[in-house]
Amino acid sequence: MSAVARRYAKALFELGQQQGDFEAVGRELADVVKVFEQPLLRRFAEQSTLDRANRRTVVARLAGRLGASQLIAKFLGVLAQNNRLADLKAIGVEYRRREDRALNRVRARIASARSLPDDSRRRIEGIFEAKTGKQVLAAAAVDPDLLGGVVVELQGRVFDGSLRTQLERLKRSLTG
Repeated sequence: MSAVARRYAKALFELGQQQGDFEAVGRELADVVKVFEQPLLRRFAEQSTLDRANRRTVVARLAGRLGASQLIAKFLGVLAQNNRLADLKAIGVEYRRREDRALNRVRARIASARSLPDDSRRRIEGIFEAKTGKQVLAAAAVDPDLLGGVVVELQGRVFDGSLRTQLERLKRSLTG
């Protein structure tokens, strides 16, 4: 994560706290990040040859069309002015990290061979909530390479409960 993204995310987060609803600011920022993932806007964000006035004008019009709050509209204007729109995605990631820390939560990824029922996902979240002492927000994904079981990625660690790993452990114990 770049120092630039951290600084901008910190500033926006503090402004969101001052307004009393940093979560709403985070949701709006996430929506804007998604909009800027569109190819035309991504190229615009990465275009450093446009002058500052034109960048600010385009961003102000876009913010108006999106119905952006005054805070987000001004924030986008500052990014445009400082030629930092290309950092918007990284700023969004860092903002979400700050928000998660403030709300005592962590994000996880659960991979399984087939789509997990909601109750299974919630049960896995509960196990990791007990381990971490934090609320776990898990995104489930299907990994067709898995034979069965699940692989959970959480806070930079991998918890491999896949059938393949279990079979390899059994094999090692039988041959060792």
